[in-house]
Parts: sequence; structure tokens; C-alpha cells
Amino acid sequence: MSKTDGRRQRAARNREAVVAALLEIIKEQDGGPIPGAAEVAARAGVSERTVFRHFADLESLFLAGAAHQRPVVVPFLLARPDDKELGKRIAALARLRAKLWEEVGPVRRVAMRGIAIDPSLGRTLTEINKMSREQLSEVFAPEFGRAGRDKSLLLDELDVVAGFSTWETLRRQLGHSNERARRTVVSLLTAILSPYSTRRKSR
Repeated sequence: MSKTDGRRQRAARNREAVVAALLEIIKEQDGGPIPGAAEVAARAGVSERTVFRHFADLESLFLAGAAHQRPVVVPFLLARPDDKELGKRIAALARLRAKLWEEVGPVRRVAMRGIAIDPSLGRTLTEINKMSREQLSEVFAPEFGRAGRDKSLLLDELDVVAGFSTWETLRRQLGHSNERARRTVVSLLTAILSPYSTRRKSR
């Protein structure tokens, strides 16, 4: 291995270590303030100079951290529970969302605060929201087929109930356990979808 290749590999390892350190701290703080460069550098075992050699500023570092979360998020949103029974599809979807929001919650909280600083974060969240709505449309396709002109309204209702903001309210503001929050989501989804389980109903 040449010296150049060795330097490139060390640089790549250092960059990954910095991003990993950022995400570790954010998760430990449960989505608290964005860590400073000194804290990230100390956790990664590198100098602050190394941090800024790879990232122009902390916003750039956080964008890299958000990008690292994408492989975590995508599998949850690509899943398509397809049981014939509505109740089983609702339960499966609620389990997926509960696991997803618990996993990415801390980073999501920081990202939502950072949108005002860097619009790129908004584009990332928009992509995730689009995938979320596509999942709901496909998992509950039979019910959407019976919704007629109410399809758009039905999708908005499902999106709100199964989205991160509702989960955040249940878990952090109301202080419910994961199980209680999940059961609440199931109950709300059931109430919304049941009118379309066997026949179209005007709203």
C-alpha cells in the first residue's frame, strides 16, 4: 500500500469516526443541543482541526450525520405489510413506525430545529415524508380504493396519526410508554380506516 493510499484510508476512517461520534452524542442527549466541535472531536479521538478539515462547519457535519441515518430509515418505510385483514395491517404498520421513530427520534429532533439554519435538512425530511405517505397509500390500498373522493383527506389523516409529531406528543409530552403510544396509534388508525374496510362511506 502506498503512503497516499494509507493517508486516504486514515482520512476516511477519521471522517467516519467524527460522524459516528456526532450521532452517538445526539442519541445520548436524546436530541438535545447540537454538540460542539470540541465535544465531537474528543469522542472521535481526533483534534478539532481534523473535524474542520473534513467539514466546513457544524451544519455540514450534521448534514453528513443525517445522511448516515437514511439507511436506517429506508427499510422501515419500504416495508409493505399486506395481510388481508385490516387490523393486522394496522398493527404491523404501527409496530414499524414505533421502531422507526424510537430509533431516529433524537436525530429527527435536532434536524427539525436545524431546518431554519440549513434548508438542505428540510429537503431530507421532505423525502422521508414522501416515502411515509407512499407506504401508507400502498399498505392501505384496499381502503383507499373505497374512499372515493375522500382519498386525499384519508391520506392526510393517516399521515398525521402515523407520523413523527404524533409519536413525539405521545412519548415526550404525554409521557406514555412505547407500548401505550403504539396502542394509541393503532386505535386512531382503526377509527379512521374502519369506515372503509368493507364499503365506501361518505364523509
